[in-house]
Amino acid sequence: MMIEKATPLYPQHHRSSSDDSAKDGRSQGATNSKSAIETDSPSSKKLTPVQKSGAGPLLFPGTTLRKAMMAVEKYHSSVAEAEAHRWRVATKSSSEEGHGVLPEFQRNLLTAKERVEKREKAMMSTQERQAEAESYLRAEKDRSRKLWLRVEEVEEEISKKVAELVRKRSTEREMKRRQEETQREAAFSDVKLESTVTNQEIWELVAGVGEDGEDFAPSGLPPPTFHGPIDQTLSKSKSMDPDTPEKDDTRQSAQIAAEIDSYRAALEFDLGLDQLRKAALHADEQVQDAAGTLLNVYSAADTTKRSAKIACEASLLSTANAQVKCLKSLVQLEKDSIYERLRLIEHLEKAVNDIDVRSDLNTFIEHEKLEIPNGTSKLGDNDDGGVASALAVLNAHSEGIGVGIGVAGMAELSSFSERNDSDEGKNYDREALDRAVGVLFNANFSNEESQKTFEESVELLCEAVGEKTVRARGYRASTCYAMNNFRGKVSQLKTEEQFHGLCKVLESLLDGCDREPADVANAKMVMMLAQTFYFLDSNSQHSEDRSNRIYPKDKLCSHPIWLDEDFWVQALFQCVTDSLSNSGVIMRVRVKKSVATKGNKMKWHDLRPIDRVEAAAQVHAVIFSQLGALAHSMVEFGCSVKKACQFVRRLSVRHQLPLSQRAMLLNHLMKNETDRQQ
Repeated sequence: MMIEKATPLYPQHHRSSSDDSAKDGRSQGATNSKSAIETDSPSSKKLTPVQKSGAGPLLFPGTTLRKAMMAVEKYHSSVAEAEAHRWRVATKSSSEEGHGVLPEFQRNLLTAKERVEKREKAMMSTQERQAEAESYLRAEKDRSRKLWLRVEEVEEEISKKVAELVRKRSTEREMKRRQEETQREAAFSDVKLESTVTNQEIWELVAGVGEDGEDFAPSGLPPPTFHGPIDQTLSKSKSMDPDTPEKDDTRQSAQIAAEIDSYRAALEFDLGLDQLRKAALHADEQVQDAAGTLLNVYSAADTTKRSAKIACEASLLSTANAQVKCLKSLVQLEKDSIYERLRLIEHLEKAVNDIDVRSDLNTFIEHEKLEIPNGTSKLGDNDDGGVASALAVLNAHSEGIGVGIGVAGMAELSSFSERNDSDEGKNYDREALDRAVGVLFNANFSNEESQKTFEESVELLCEAVGEKTVRARGYRASTCYAMNNFRGKVSQLKTEEQFHGLCKVLESLLDGCDREPADVANAKMVMMLAQTFYFLDSNSQHSEDRSNRIYPKDKLCSHPIWLDEDFWVQALFQCVTDSLSNSGVIMRVRVKKSVATKGNKMKWHDLRPIDRVEAAAQVHAVIFSQLGALAHSMVEFGCSVKKACQFVRRLSVRHQLPLSQRAMLLNHLMKNETDRQQ
């Protein structure tokens, strides 16, 4: 991997263009919502309320949504700056303080390249010297070969001339010998032989005939020697002359050999054979020197190759390590940037998670109400309607529409037994019921008679309150009224029998209740009584710890009346009625009636508009408090939080409670459920 020039991956002109586009976008955004952008600066305090409202609820100053939007913008700007800084650090030149990873990698590459080029030059130089040595060796070998060829030619020429001299001397001596033989033969014979044919010639003739046909050589004789010396004077004479001495032949042979040697030496001197031989031997020495030089060159080439290999491996290793270091540095830079980006994302996520839309909208609405002219309504935060429903509820209660008889009224009616003579079943007077309730709370189990009296009283109460008749409503009311009188006297039951007896009476009372207003009031009284009287656990050691108390409501939670939503609706109606009867709303209406003409009733439409709004707000406050109390009682008596929330939503919509009050009721229920689970 070769890098000619270390440059950032993001070119400068790209960054500048992106920066310009970002600046243009920011300037455009600033133009579109100038007040929104400047709200976080000190100068934003100088903006008028109308200018702040112009930013809208999404970019209103001081809201969490506004902070989240600013956090998003800060995140993107920080990421862009970190990207530019990261590549600026990576491409920092050596002239600056420190250096970046890319220039360092480039320097390592250049160093490795220089080392490789030097090794290449050394290899080229070695190859040139090797070629020169090869050429010189070939030249010396050619020169030596030519010299030795010249020596051979001269030696061959000398050999030819010596051979000619030998033949000439042999011919002369042969002729002389023949003449001598002829003379000797003539001396021994009177016959004059004119033929000059020698025995050698005869034998040669005979041998030639034998080669063509049969061999006519005499048997028993040794074969002739045909490859002997041509000059017969050099060997023993084959003459039949017994008088020729051997020492003459030896002397002649020595003379001939000396003559030949002298002739050869003269020829060698004349032709310069010694000089040629010396030159050839010198050429051989030059060849050996050239071969040694070539061997040295080969050795140097091997050394150069080994050093070049080591240098190349070192360069490759250095380059690879430099590249690995560069990649690791880049990865580290990316990791650092990712960590920094993750940190920014965490801040951004925190800002986004901290968004409270309701709080932001409330802040904007509050600003609109307080700072903008004519922005505040007469009801403040509870200005989202519901006046008509509240006035209808107030009108119904002021007219007595749907208002039934309470517990006290039914208790008074139960004392008149004549009213219920037409009903079937036993009759119970109020005094008997009061005595039975007194026995229930003041029981003494010292003897069997007291135990029997207690059981009879409990049975009497269960029979009286468990009937599903109109008369039994008075019995239930009288029983509840009598029990209510003991709330301030005896809250803690002494014995477990009293506790179980009370639970049995209350359960029978709930069994006999229907959905008429009187029985709804009785059931409400049972709810209160079930959370008033208690019995301490026998295993408890600390009587002051409320967690050791056992209330009747724990035994009554499974009763089906609590799952009937119509009961809770009737209970809310009665609670609202009682609260409105005891509040200043009805009293105020009655005061207004005194102003009206006698004989005419004050209606809601007779009130002034401002009085209507105030009356509606008071009715909503009453409904809000009573609905919250009943929803809490629903959860206490075994209803699920989900069912209680559904009841709150339906009744809030029915009575048109403000949204803030609805949300407060639901949040209270959910918070209590969360605390209970924890």
